[in-house]
Formats: sequence, C-alpha cells, structure tokens
Amino acid sequence: MMLKSSSSKCSSVNRASTCRSMPVVSASALPRSAEPVIARRQALLGAAALLAGSALTGQPGLALAAQTNNVGSYLPPAGISDFVLFVPTKAKTPALRAGTVDSANPYKFALPPQMVEQKVANIASGNYCQPRCDEPWTEVIFEGNTGGRVELIVAPLQKLTPRKNIKVEDLGTPEQLLQRVGNYITGTYLDEDALVTATSKKLDDGLTYYYYELNAPYAKVGGHSFTACTVKGDLAYLFVTSANEKQWGKLESSLKETVDSFRA
Repeated sequence: MMLKSSSSKCSSVNRASTCRSMPVVSASALPRSAEPVIARRQALLGAAALLAGSALTGQPGLALAAQTNNVGSYLPPAGISDFVLFVPTKAKTPALRAGTVDSANPYKFALPPQMVEQKVANIASGNYCQPRCDEPWTEVIFEGNTGGRVELIVAPLQKLTPRKNIKVEDLGTPEQLLQRVGNYITGTYLDEDALVTATSKKLDDGLTYYYYELNAPYAKVGGHSFTACTVKGDLAYLFVTSANEKQWGKLESSLKETVDSFRA
C-alpha cells in the first residue's frame, strides 16, 4: 500500500512541537479486498439513515412497505363498515383449480382493510391430494398488521360422516358437531369448558351456519376465536377468526363482523 507523504514539515523553531499533518492514504491505493467491506459499511449506514428518517416522520420503513400489501389497497369495498370483499379467483387455490371447491360460485367474506394475505404452505393447502383429499386443508389465511387472524379450513364431508347430500343440521346440534371439528379450530384439542357460545342461523344463501365463540388459551393460533361452520355439497367449511389475549379486546368486534360475513 502506497502512502503519500505530507508536504508540510515540522517547525524547526520548536523541535518539541508535534507535526499536525498526517500521512494521507490514497483511495486508489486501497487493496481490492477492502472495497467490498467499504461497500457493505456504506449500505449499512444508508439503511440506518433510512430507518432513522422514517422514525422521525412517524412512518417506519417496514410498516410503510407492509401497507402496500394490505387488502384494502386492492380489494373492492364490501359495503360493511370500511371492510373489503374477498372472492377467490378460479385459479386461487389448489381446491379451486381442481374443481373441489365450486369456482363458479365460491365462498366469499368481508375483512378489515389492514389485513394482509399470507402464503399457505403446500402441505397445508391440499396441493398434493386434490381433488381427492382425505384430510382437511387450508384455503386462505389473512393476518392483521396489529394482530388478528382469518383462516378458512375446508374438510371433506366423509371425514365427518359417511352420509351424502346432507346439511349441517344433519350432523347434529352445534354443540355435537363441535366435538368433531373443535380440534380443527384450535389446531390441537378442545376442552369442554372452552366453549363460550354456540348458535345456529339460516342465512340468505339458503344454508344454515353454526357459530362458535371459543376461549382456548392452548390453541395454536389465537386463544380467542369466532367460527362459522356450514356444509355445502360434499364439503364442510370452517371459517375461523382469532386473536390472542392482548389483542382480543381491541379486535373482538371486527373479527365477529368478519365471521358473520362469511358465505360458503
């Protein structure tokens, strides 16, 4: 490495004084191995500056980027509060592509505009077993930037009964059916004391829906949940909205509104 000598000299008047001019390192003389290190440092400094600037404006960079993925930025209004309407396209999921779920008249629901769609893993989506899955699969998942989760689980009716061409009422009362689908809702198991409410209602699409509110702290995702359950064709639909203990007080009403909007 070459050093450029300083043009200034120490004063001969005061030999005890220290020279102020220091050798200057030429940038062109740096070894090539040092260049990537400098580039990385510059990148890190730039990122730090961006985050600092974002913090000053009250719009963190990561949160700002996430806003572009919010369903409110691309889905149409649902006509319910400020919610937006989600209706899957024909090629949206493996079940829709395979014709297992009726693509001409698919499920739909409204959800808060702050929700962000999540990727469903292949093994959970039924991609490997459509159109003849023996186990339940997950169609779609949405999560809120400040908490809350929306998930649609679909189960082949043969998982619940050998009978065909039946309605949800034929599977028993809401409480009786919950004994068979409760573990799908919690992702683990279901204690009897987890049930808060269980009701049923026939809606404008001609189907009867069973509605559940659960408080199951041991659930894999969100100990508090609302669920709508119905049967259409040879499929059972479980539409689950959930949140953890800290989020529940703030999100309860919007999650209830979301689950009430579901139509199979």
